[in-house]
Amino acid sequence: MSKLVAATVVTAVTVLAAAPAGASPSAVDPDRGPVAFANVASLAVTDNGHGTPGGSVISETQRSPLTPGTSRLGKSRSALPGSEGERAAVGPNYLLEIDHHDVSATLHSRGEPSATARADYVLTDLAAGTPVLSFTSSVTHVACEGVDDVKTEASADRLAVVDATGELTPVALPAPGDEVRRAGLPFGASVELGDDEEATSDITVRRVADFAELLRQDQWRDGDVTAVSGWVVEIDTHVRSVEARDHLDDQLDLPEPTAGAGESGSRTIRTTLVLGGVSCSIPHDFVAGGGGGAEPRSPSVPATIPAGVGAPGDVSEGETEGAVVRAAVPQDGGQASTWGVGLLAGGAVLGAAAWLLTRHTRTSGRRP
Repeated sequence: MSKLVAATVVTAVTVLAAAPAGASPSAVDPDRGPVAFANVASLAVTDNGHGTPGGSVISETQRSPLTPGTSRLGKSRSALPGSEGERAAVGPNYLLEIDHHDVSATLHSRGEPSATARADYVLTDLAAGTPVLSFTSSVTHVACEGVDDVKTEASADRLAVVDATGELTPVALPAPGDEVRRAGLPFGASVELGDDEEATSDITVRRVADFAELLRQDQWRDGDVTAVSGWVVEIDTHVRSVEARDHLDDQLDLPEPTAGAGESGSRTIRTTLVLGGVSCSIPHDFVAGGGGGAEPRSPSVPATIPAGVGAPGDVSEGETEGAVVRAAVPQDGGQASTWGVGLLAGGAVLGAAAWLLTRHTRTSGRRP
């Protein structure tokens, strides 16, 4: 074998072995090292009106790379739900339009993770023909620069919420620990209702204050020190039969029903959205520039967690009422992981090497 062919085969094997690993001695530990996640939007029926969760859709989530760099969401995500499979999970009635988005998770040169989600959002109840909510130039951001130095941000140029007349009207952004709330609004739930049922809804908007409030895939983890940001939108839809409505019209001072419970012939469906959910996490002994702590041959992790659809009742064990509904099943095949890209690249190089080797053998065979 000539030196040229031998060198090509060695190079091919090196690419195939090293491309999926994606880690060097300076890479961060994939299980406990610094990490950031960013998600443009997710939706879950957290109570189907009978005290159990409905379906959920978690859009693609960006994870920061194991070495310095940025993972950014592609432009194909423009709506939620965005496919027949997603509509089957959460119902056909709600449409969240997503425009001008820039969603990224970054590991900086000294190992500090950060995440940012920028987007415009418009939520519409298609069944009622009612615009429900809009955010203009929403920005959510987190940065974990040290154990005692974490930053969070949630801002927008404009927030508008539907009023009792069915029109969007501007409201002030909720301050940390506060919320915007409107009740008795003329729209329904994301899921289909019966022909003999009618509904009104209450809506609450607040900032994400805890990691457990994020709607996330199972691969989205926290750490010893975690910062979060995003907008939580909760919609309680009070559904009652027309017959029950006619009976109750004669009664006064009825208490407002809670999610999943109500008087005979009624129920309350709770739908939760998280817009611009982001987080960053670092271990308790993190020091910027102090090294990643990964083994030299640590396995790679995908920079994008594919969108997932959760079936009704898909709640992680041990979660409390109103907490996260997680979806971890990729839909429509998901996106190619680093392993897939590495194998594809390695296969191409091996193919080239095999061609050169065959050509060299044939050429050698023709020599006298």
